[in-house]
Amino acid sequence: MSNRLAAIGLVIALIAVSLAAFRNNYIHPAPPPEPPKPTLREVAGEAAKKLLEEKILRKQPTAPAPVNKDSSRLPLHPYQMVYTALGLLGFTLGVLSWCRKDHIRLAGAAAAIGLMAVCWEWVLIGVCIAIVILILANLSA
Repeated sequence: MSNRLAAIGLVIALIAVSLAAFRNNYIHPAPPPEPPKPTLREVAGEAAKKLLEEKILRKQPTAPAPVNKDSSRLPLHPYQMVYTALGLLGFTLGVLSWCRKDHIRLAGAAAAIGLMAVCWEWVLIGVCIAIVILILANLSA
């Protein structure tokens, strides 16, 4: 039997996991630097201007437009969509290969690694918990 489908699924799933492992390395725009704190002289000057506009010139203060600080961040980054789609493709190819009774280990590996790419954040949390348990077990022994 041909193991081509399982092998392709495994390669795609491995590519997806490698992309997921380096997902924080895509470029984010640097946040703007904090503006310097105003001095007492600047605060007094602003208060005087505001008082002059309100009392003497009879201008009504306008509310500043709301600023969304996270407007540049999408809920799902395109990079994340790519490795999720590749992981799902690897999983699907692994399942299809398993249904065709191809090599069961290659099919299982493609499905498992594809799911690992999709759930990458949870995999990292599980690894961290396992490391903490290992350290605690070695300290108590």
